[in-house]
Amino acid sequence: MSFYVDISDEEYRKLREKKRQVMKNFNICKKYFKSIKPYVYCDICDTVLEDIEIDKEDIRNGLQTGLYIYKYTHTNPDHDPDDPEDLSHKEHTAQIYIDANYDVRGVRCFFGTELSTKEISEGAKIPIVVKEIPPMSVHLGMLSPAEYKLLQTCDGNNTLSDVAEIMEEPIENVENMIKKLRDKGLVNLILRA
Repeated sequence: MSFYVDISDEEYRKLREKKRQVMKNFNICKKYFKSIKPYVYCDICDTVLEDIEIDKEDIRNGLQTGLYIYKYTHTNPDHDPDDPEDLSHKEHTAQIYIDANYDVRGVRCFFGTELSTKEISEGAKIPIVVKEIPPMSVHLGMLSPAEYKLLQTCDGNNTLSDVAEIMEEPIENVENMIKKLRDKGLVNLILRA
């Protein structure tokens, strides 16, 4: 007999968001000569992921002038099968954003390997890159390094507030950068219906 009550998808999403907000500043990273070992909080497993190791050369090659995005797909072997709120036995992904200093800037967890619309709340503003821009555009002065980093986070997986959190910028600054990039025809802002 179970003492738990099934919850709706909306309640589950709110519960995960609450846990994520509590742990958002936890993410730390040990740096070694050839690799880094990020310790990041997975709001689906409700635990810290400790077995991730990323080669620094991969980060340098993928970083260019923006953020390096590492996807870690996993399941929780210690899930509670009697708890209907514990869905961590299903395959899910922790998307880790790493900057040029090899620091974790943010983590986004979602079921499967790509973010679904169920993970994003209604009314959320989602910036999406319309036109891919090469890193050379920063060197040529067409974009600032901050604008290029912002474009890296506008992958359809992050809301405007997520982008501000990853960029470690006030949301007003991010909105202003998005407006400039929209005027240049590089990014579009959609509203989740």
